[in-house]
Amino acid sequence: MIRPFHLSFVVTDKELARSFYIDVLGCSLGRDNDSWFDILFFGHQLTIHQASENNAAFEINHFGPILNKTEWLSVIKKCNEETIKIILPPTIKNKGKDDESGKFIVKDPSGNTIEFKYYVNIDKTVS
Repeated sequence: MIRPFHLSFVVTDKELARSFYIDVLGCSLGRDNDSWFDILFFGHQLTIHQASENNAAFEINHFGPILNKTEWLSVIKKCNEETIKIILPPTIKNKGKDDESGKFIVKDPSGNTIEFKYYVNIDKTVS
């Protein structure tokens, strides 16, 4: 079984990117707000951010797996056992609801940002 993957990146023209992924490639739109949107990319999730002066203030370019909650908790435990510095502590949104999700962020030894995510209802985020 292939696990869904998450990739987040910046584009110079958000609307042009939206049109490319939806109109040209035939992907579906996921979550959407003023500065970013998700594309349901053939079973995976792309989060596309509009380039701005504020982008340098936080980590936008990152990647990571979308796990189930049990796997997600297991990776947190392993990071803690191995004393891996967690950059963004584990956060759970909408706990106990249909749209519950969690994330945390670490960096690999070369400084690449990895975001580990889970969704209780994964079908709404990648299909």
